[in-house]
Amino acid sequence: MEITEMPVESIRPYENNPRNNEPAIDKCANSIREFGWRQPIVVDADGVIVCGHTRYYAAQKLGLATVPVHVARDLSPEKIAAYRLADNKVAELATWDEEKLDAELAKLGEALPDLDMGAFGFEVKSPPPGSDSNTTGGVEKKPPEEFAEYGEDIPTANKCPKCGYEW
Repeated sequence: MEITEMPVESIRPYENNPRNNEPAIDKCANSIREFGWRQPIVVDADGVIVCGHTRYYAAQKLGLATVPVHVARDLSPEKIAAYRLADNKVAELATWDEEKLDAELAKLGEALPDLDMGAFGFEVKSPPPGSDSNTTGGVEKKPPEEFAEYGEDIPTANKCPKCGYEW
């Protein structure tokens, strides 16, 4: 796969892109700022974006002059259209293993205490000084809504391994 640097103004969004990229642009820009550019934008032979609209808008927001691009010259217009949809759909089908996510966030919180994972879309809350009773790995634990009415002052015998709720 060939990746080249291209001027941002030489590529353009697909006018019928069915994804609303707006909610992710700031988080993507934060990621690029923190980690650098790690994934190219894919365009067709005319410079129209196939995959990477959010990265494109983030690059504009960051004022970047050039971005890494892969030109998908070997795909027909029909395959480009199919790939554009497939790439987005496949990404949204993945889910999180919350227990592993909490463990990873906890490790990151210890190793990189100044890194704000909230900047990339994670809901994080710093633990109160000297206490971690309301957080796991920097992620706030919340009781399930159906148990919220019981409060914190009753004795507990069980604890949920995922969210930490006690009953």
